[in-house]
Amino acid sequence: MKKITLYTIIIIVFCSCQNKKEETNIASEEIKNINEIVEAIIIQDSLNVFSKSEDSTMFCSELRRLNIYIPEKRNDGLNLPPPPQDIYITELINNKIKEESFFSSKDSLYLLKQNSNPEKLKIEKYLINKLNSITIEKAIIRNKKVHPFKFYEMTIPVLSLDRQKAYVQLGYHCGSLCGNGKAIYLKKVNGKWKIIEKWETWIS
Repeated sequence: MKKITLYTIIIIVFCSCQNKKEETNIASEEIKNINEIVEAIIIQDSLNVFSKSEDSTMFCSELRRLNIYIPEKRNDGLNLPPPPQDIYITELINNKIKEESFFSSKDSLYLLKQNSNPEKLKIEKYLINKLNSITIEKAIIRNKKVHPFKFYEMTIPVLSLDRQKAYVQLGYHCGSLCGNGKAIYLKKVNGKWKIIEKWETWIS
């Protein structure tokens, strides 16, 4: 009986270690994708955030989580909008790029799973070193004290199941009633992330 219990414990521990190892590999691959996406957006959207530039705008070194909600109908049959700067899963699935759905229904569960992303994710040091960077907390404090204080903040990219497509929200802040937001869709083309569509989501 003791031997059976011991073998059971060993198997559980082994399986647990294997799962942790797999999760680590997936996480590290996604972190690589995330940093490549951030760099691609900065370059392709011509954001003036490189530290070498004298008049460069600050860029938040921490990406914030994009919460993806399932819409709930009210008694009158209408859907309430999602909280500001978040999104409904139906919007991600139904948005069409060049007359085709960008994410498929097969991506739905994986997109929702990314709600477990950390609330904030720091970009890699090699990228921070290139940028005129600031933390979100410091940016919010300076935005209240310095007028106008300009900075960009970005969401953690959400990825398709095959990790070949991504969606990001980019915010530009230049004062209490100054700024705008963009929805950015990217696709991996020949191993490189490329912006394929973007549009303005809000303006102040």
